[in-house]
Amino acid sequence: MKTFIPSLLLFGATGLFTVAGVAQVVPTPQELIDAAHKRADASQLVPYVFNADVVVNPGDKKNEKTGRLTISRDHNRARVELEIGDLRETRVLLDDKAYVVPGQSLLSVAGLDRFDQIWDPAQSQAFHMRSKYKFGDVQRKRMHSVDALCFDRIFEDRRDHVCFDPNRPKLLQESSSGKTIEFFDFTSAGQMGDPRRVRIDQLRMPPIEVNNIAFTSAVLKDEVFTVPERSIELETCDGLKPPQATYTPEPEFPAEARRKRKTGLVLLYIIINKEGMVGTVQAMNSDRDGFDNNAKEKVKTWRFKPAACGDHPVNTEMTVEVAYNLF
Repeated sequence: MKTFIPSLLLFGATGLFTVAGVAQVVPTPQELIDAAHKRADASQLVPYVFNADVVVNPGDKKNEKTGRLTISRDHNRARVELEIGDLRETRVLLDDKAYVVPGQSLLSVAGLDRFDQIWDPAQSQAFHMRSKYKFGDVQRKRMHSVDALCFDRIFEDRRDHVCFDPNRPKLLQESSSGKTIEFFDFTSAGQMGDPRRVRIDQLRMPPIEVNNIAFTSAVLKDEVFTVPERSIELETCDGLKPPQATYTPEPEFPAEARRKRKTGLVLLYIIINKEGMVGTVQAMNSDRDGFDNNAKEKVKTWRFKPAACGDHPVNTEMTVEVAYNLF
């Protein structure tokens, strides 16, 4: 009935270089990552302010919503702000700590909290997951009108897939755990290149497009990185030990939904605190049959051995799927 999906995410690439029709040595996955990083590295711009337009349900006249994503960054300090309609979210990143306000989950679930680094594989959080993996073979795939090179990152429990354009070294696509991110319309500024449009497709979530991406050099005062009131500290580290479930009873099937022979699947964002209790629960998809509220109430009772950095427990965030099926 339930599936745990870590909040961290993605990637893979394959291909073949040719010059005047002559096959060349196929680059290794690490060589593809290094080449794309060299072109996408924005660290030379810091401090800066990143701005972009965000569109939820693009092209859907009835449900489309537009907003703005702003990231103020000075090396390992960042303030992330998202505005879409009535929604307002703020997250502050200080070194290996993130400060999150309970109830503000879209930045994390959609992968927007570090979006200014997402197409740089040497900076992207997806390439810095603290789990052991190995690379699959590099293969060629036609994508975005180019011969892309793609490979898998192979973990014990899953595979992530990434594709690169080897000629203008850049990340084209990354896929993992039901989520795909595609990068379009790269432009160049000197030796740099960044996309002007990014599309995010994720199971159980509306599609998101981010466009009109722009970096502006800025002088950022320390006050910009003030930790939001009521925020919770989330810590990461090398060798982070993920939470381990110790008590996760399944939710009961809502009586009315059972009578109507309804089924459902609820995506929940949760924060597991240092005591192993679920301190925050937020449904990312709603329904009319009561599955979301039913799942939230039961998941609040779950217990875990908390995540840990070294020998001390830490708060951590993750997403959980709760499925309601009739047999």
